[in-house]
Formats: sequence, C-alpha cells, structure tokens
Amino acid sequence: MHTAGSLQELTPIMSNPNSPNKEEASCDGASPKPARKRAVPGRGHCKSRKGCFNCKKRRVKCSEELPSCRGCRRLGLDCLYPPPPQPALTPSRNPSPRPSTLRLEDLRFFHHFLTAAYPALPFGLDHIWQTVAAMAHEYDFLAHSILGLAAQHLTVSTTSNFSIEALDHRVSAIAALNEALSKTCLSLNDADARFAAAIALTFQSSYMPDGMMDFFRMLRGWMAIQTTLVPAMGESMFHAIKEDTYVKSMRKLLGAAADADEEERRELQQTLQDFMASLRLVAPLCRSAAELHYVASLERIARVCEMSPVNACLELVPFYAVTNDMDADEFANFTNPTNFTAQILLAHFWMLTHVLQRHALGPARASLVRDEIIFQWVETAVHKLPGSHKRYVLWPLGLARLRGRSGNFEGPREING
Repeated sequence: MHTAGSLQELTPIMSNPNSPNKEEASCDGASPKPARKRAVPGRGHCKSRKGCFNCKKRRVKCSEELPSCRGCRRLGLDCLYPPPPQPALTPSRNPSPRPSTLRLEDLRFFHHFLTAAYPALPFGLDHIWQTVAAMAHEYDFLAHSILGLAAQHLTVSTTSNFSIEALDHRVSAIAALNEALSKTCLSLNDADARFAAAIALTFQSSYMPDGMMDFFRMLRGWMAIQTTLVPAMGESMFHAIKEDTYVKSMRKLLGAAADADEEERRELQQTLQDFMASLRLVAPLCRSAAELHYVASLERIARVCEMSPVNACLELVPFYAVTNDMDADEFANFTNPTNFTAQILLAHFWMLTHVLQRHALGPARASLVRDEIIFQWVETAVHKLPGSHKRYVLWPLGLARLRGRSGNFEGPREING
C-alpha cells in the first residue's frame, strides 16, 4: 500500500517516455514520433483565484499586479479585481465576553434594573436610567453592566443567589468596555453609554462582598471617563451627575430623616470618642502623603459629627472620591493589598460611614446602605492583616461584629485577634 507521499513518486514514472510500459516501435518498426498535443489554454500554470476579471474571462494567468496587471496594461483594458474573500468565523475555545444567547434570567435582571436596581443616587434621575436601558441593545458593555448590577442587587436584596451570573456579566462588561475605551468616541451617545456602564459597574461593586477595592477602582474609572470622554457635560444626559448634585440629594434625604432622641445622641458621642481613640492609635502608622491626608480627613469628619451628624454626612459625600485625587503611583500604593495601613484606614472609614448614616438618616438609609456588605468588607480587610496589626482594628471589627449580630448577620469567617 502506498502512502499519500508515494503518489508523488509514481507520477514521473508514468509520464516518462522511456518507461517499459510505453510502446517502443510502430507497425513498420520505426521509432514513432511523439504526437504533438495541442496546447490547452490555462493549463500551463496553477489556477489563481485572485486574478482580475479580464484574465479570468480570457482564461490566462494574471500577473495580479496592482493597480493593473501586465495583460490589461498590454491590451489597454480596465483592470478590475474581485473583492477579497471574508475570513470565516471560527468558534473560540475561550469563553466569549459577549455571549450571543439571551438567558431567561437576563429578562428578570433587566426588569429588576428598571424597577429597583438602577443607581439610587443622585435622586430624580429615574428617567435617565430608563433611557440608558433603552440604549443597551446598541452597546454590549452597557447591556452587561446593567444586567450584572441587577443580578448582584437581587442577590443581596432577596433570598435568590445570582452571584455567578452577576460575575459573568461583570467580566463581559469590563472586557467590552475596555475594548470600547481603546477606540475613539464618535458621538455623545457613545460617551454617555461608556459613562453609564462605569457608574453601573461601580454600584455593582458596592453590593459585592469582596468588592471593596473594586469599588475604589471603578469609582476612579468613573471619574476618569467623566472628565475625559464627557467634557461637555451640559450636553450629556448625565450633566446632573456632579459632586454638588450628590450633596443636594443627600441633603434632601437628611431633611426627611427624624431627629435623634437624647439616648441616641449619647450613644453617638460615645461611639465617636471610641473612633477618635482608635484613629489616634493608627495615625503613627501613616507615612505617605495619601495616608496622612486620609487619616486627617477622617478625624475632621468625626469632629464635624460631634456638632452635627447631618453636616458630617454631607462632608462624607465628597470624601468617597478622595482616592481620585491621588496620582497613579499613590493610588496603586494605597490600594495594594500589602499596604496594611491603608486597609486599616479603610476599615475605619466604612464603619464611620455606617455610624454617620445610621444616626443621620435613620430608616431612610435602608434603600442606600447594605450594612452586611460593609461588615463583610471590614471582616475581609481585617482577616488579611498580620497578627502585629490586629490591635489597630479592634474598634471597627468589634463594632462590625456587634452590629452584625444585632442584625442577624454572621461574618464570612472567624478572625482571632
């Protein structure tokens, strides 16, 4: 049996005129003269599928030169080539960031976004998020971002668990958004869609038990898109989303909150004293300019809270984005998991946020704050600290566990220290 390669070895033997299978004499014994075969047009070369139309019609080999082949130049013809074939799409072995099929859960997520999961702050932007939802079919990253936000919101607000679906949409949204950000923005709608996706991803991270650092990274990306892609905010549908708008929204909510009674005020004063004592213990650990600024700002907000929890809450609004004022190196160092001082400061920040909003907002805060997420962020941050640093987080960790037990919340793990 011959292999495929053997066929090539047999070919010259079959065509050799001296082959023993050939007749060596004619009827009269003279050597026959080989008959001349008539040339067949187009048979003296390999077929080309890229030649011009004129050469194909004439059935001759095209030189395939641009802009005009030799044959067309010689004959004075207009040389036209067929369009290049489009590459065939092949399925990838890796998961696609843009799934082509719609899952039934996605319909539930989309409805939940429209009715409950769209970003709650600033107030009065419901109609904008309705418009964003209508734009989602044009932008993959926007669709994935709002579905991921809704899935995560359902997970923390109901007994259903869609954390896997939320993460799938989040990964797809970030991959598609990064691809979009690498290209030029062609319209204001393009900029608004990217801005909306960044906001949705930021809010989603605020509902993720392990999303503390993601929250600050997304918040920083949100601000970068706002200042670079949407410079003409007056023309954007998000022109109302500014720092002063958030402050006004919080002031409106604070105005509707009930006044605290005397016992609550005493409790708050004691909590603030404990916070200040813990912060004084942490302050000597701060070395970088970012850390020093952070601890000083926390102390200032606590001082304001001693006089007015409402004003302290208003001071807290811009403080959420204080990490946006850091340069790239400062931010990378501050969010590095091995920067234990920053982790300790963040644990204090989140528990101060919980305390302020609990006393200043009262029942009105239920739609804005997920206490169990804050408690898990504190637990997770403390768990990663070495034993030598556990004493610096006794106040935030103790308060998180105390409030967690009163709300029937159990931390993700038991931490000694």
